[in-house]
Amino acid sequence: MPTRRGRALLLGASGLYFVARILSVDELFAVAAAAAVMPLLAIATVRWARYRLGFSRSVERRKLFPGGRLVVRFTVRNLGHLPSPPLLLTDQAAPSLGGPGRFSLASLAPQKRETIVVERRPSLRGKYSVGPLTARLVDPFGLAEVNATLAVAEEVLVYPRVEQLSPGGPPADRAGSGPSVVYRLAPAGDEFYAVREYESGDDLRKIHWKSVARTGQLMIRQDEARFYPRATVLLDVRLSAHRGSGPEGSLEWAVSAAASTIWHLGRQGFGLRLATDHREPTGVRSGRRGSESLLEILAVLRSSSNNSLMPATRRLARRPGAEGALLAILPPPKPDELAALSRLRTMYRWCGAILLDVTSFDAVAPRARAEADQRLAAAEGALIRAGWRVRSGGARDRYRDVWPTLIGATPYLPNSASRRS
Repeated sequence: MPTRRGRALLLGASGLYFVARILSVDELFAVAAAAAVMPLLAIATVRWARYRLGFSRSVERRKLFPGGRLVVRFTVRNLGHLPSPPLLLTDQAAPSLGGPGRFSLASLAPQKRETIVVERRPSLRGKYSVGPLTARLVDPFGLAEVNATLAVAEEVLVYPRVEQLSPGGPPADRAGSGPSVVYRLAPAGDEFYAVREYESGDDLRKIHWKSVARTGQLMIRQDEARFYPRATVLLDVRLSAHRGSGPEGSLEWAVSAAASTIWHLGRQGFGLRLATDHREPTGVRSGRRGSESLLEILAVLRSSSNNSLMPATRRLARRPGAEGALLAILPPPKPDELAALSRLRTMYRWCGAILLDVTSFDAVAPRARAEADQRLAAAEGALIRAGWRVRSGGARDRYRDVWPTLIGATPYLPNSASRRS
C-alpha cells in the first residue's frame, strides 16, 4: 500500500495532469506521468520482492509476579541469497507491560541472523497478550509499504502482588486446631498406596519410574496420607463496597492481601479454599500448585455488581467445606451481613477478619469519613463479640504489618480509623 508520501505524490500527479491539460505544456505531462509511476513501482517492489526471512519469538516465564522480569526474544534469519531490506518490527503489548515495542532491524547478509532481547516488567495483575509481532517493509523512497504478521499473540499471566508474611498462621489440624497428621497406608517395603505428581522437596528415591514412562511427568510413590490443615479465604469484591481505583484502590489492596495469605499458608501445608461474594468456594487445594492455581483465579478477578454478602455466607456455611480456619477480607459489612458472619464462628474452629478502611483509599468529606469510621468500629466490635479475631487495614497500612497482629504474634495497635481520630 502507498505511504502518506506515496499518496501525496499520486495526488500531486493528478493535479499536475489537470494543470498540463489547461496550459497544454508537454513537460508537465511527463512530470505527472513520472510522479504517478513512481508509487506504483514502489508498491510492486515491496509487494513482490523475493525476500526469505525466518522469524521466531520466545516468551520466558509466562506466569510471574508484578515487578518480575518478562524476557521476550526475537530471532530473525535471512534464508535467501540476497541481503534483506531494513525492517521495522512492532510487538504489541498492554500499557501494564510497557506498551508496544518498536525496533529497527538493519539489513542482514544471506544466512545471517540477529536476536533482539526485550525485557518487560509488568506492574499490574491480570492476563495480558504479548503480540502479535508485525513487520513493516518500506521501499527506499518511502512511497510504499507492506505489513505482515510474523508471530501471533501469546498470553502472559501476572499474579497479584504478594507480600512476604512473618511466620505463623491460624491454629490448624485435621479439624482445625493442631499440627497436621501423617498416616502410613502401606507397610514398609516395596508396597505403596498410590502415586502422585512430584513436588519440590520430595524424596527422589520414591520416584515411580513406570508411571514416569507412562505419563511423561515425575511421579512419586505415596505410602502415607497427610491430612492437611484447612483454611478458607473469603474476599469481598463488590464494586459498591470499595473505594479508589487502579492499583491504589481498596480492591487491589484486598486482592493482594488474599494472595499473600494464600501463598503464605500454602507454603505452611494448608489445604486452601477461595470464596468471593459472587462465586462458589473452590475445592480444597494444597501444595505449591494448589496455591498457584488460586493465585491464577485472583490474577483475573474483577469486581462484582452484587449488593449483598448474604449469599456468600450461606455458601460458606455448607458442609463439609465449613471447617478449619476462615479468614475474611472485606469492607465493613451491613448489620444483617454481620449477623450472618457471626454465625459462621460456630462452624469454623478459627475465624479472622481484615476490615478495610475504604475511605482511606479515596478523598471523602470529613463527615463521610466520620460516618465510615463509626461503621468500621461497630463492625469490629460485633465480630469480636462473636469470637472473631479482627484487624483493620487502610491505604497507609502494609498487609505484612497487619498479619502478625491478626494471628496474635505481636501486640495489637488501634485500627487505622482510631489512629486518625
